[in-house]
Parts: sequence; structure tokens; C-alpha cells
Amino acid sequence: MRLNPGPFEPFIYVLQTPIMFRVVGLGGLLLFTIVALSIASEHSAGAAIFGLGLMGALWFEASANVCRRCRFYGTWHCLGQGMLASKLFSRIDERLGESGTMLHSALLAAYLIYGLFWLWHSPMLGFIFTLWVPIALVTATAPAGFSWRALKAGVTPVPNG
Repeated sequence: MRLNPGPFEPFIYVLQTPIMFRVVGLGGLLLFTIVALSIASEHSAGAAIFGLGLMGALWFEASANVCRRCRFYGTWHCLGQGMLASKLFSRIDERLGESGTMLHSALLAAYLIYGLFWLWHSPMLGFIFTLWVPIALVTATAPAGFSWRALKAGVTPVPNG
């Protein structure tokens, strides 16, 4: 069941297009990363290294668990991450379970919190990127659901319990 976005429906439909995902979602994430890591590195090398480690963990987890199950596996849809993941890992045809989804969400949340912590050292940047986060999450949300969470044809679900 998909929630009705109410008066924001036209904006939601525009934000969920592939071009908005690439420009606002991924482009914003790239800018978010560069600015947050540069501010963190001004404070200490350890803070920047921690951020790079967190980013690496998120990238590896996304490549190993999400990209391998995505309908865009092996394409340039995510600005090359699916392409690179296809060179490193073979495709998986089963859906990502609850624990995998929780891990992905936790790493993404940790990365966003880390970045926002550093961006709020400059209040205007913090404000702008705090507004960007929900917009980016909307651009990354597929109207029909995530292909890496969907059951594939011919696969019977296993009951919980």
C-alpha cells in the first residue's frame, strides 16, 4: 500500500523521476559528502578518516546487498555503482530480507547523521542539507517499491515465524 502524498502529489511524481534521482539524490549526496568531509578534515584527520570509513562501509554494503538485487544491476542508473558492483559481485535473484534492509538503513542513517553533524558547524549549510535529506530520500523511493525488496516471479514467500 502506498501512502497518498496529498497536496504534494505533483512534486512527489516529479521528484521520483530518474533524472531527479540522479541530479538531486545522487548529485546532492556527492556534494553532501564533499562538503561534510572537507569540514571534518578541517577539524581533524581522524574525523575525516572516520567519515571515509563510514562511506566505504555504506558503499560496500550497498554494492554487496542492494545493487546485486536491483533491477538496474549492471547499468549506469546510479552513476556507475551498479556497473562496478556487477564487476565485483554476481547477481542475486532473491529479495533482501529484513535484517539486510535494517543494516542498509542503519548505515545510511549513520552516514547522514555524521555528515549533518559536520555540516551544522556552518548553520546555513546545515539548514540547506537538512532540507535536502528528505527530498533526496523521496527521489530514491521508487513508486512501485524497491526492486531489491520485491519478490521475484516464481519465488514463494517464507512465513515469519
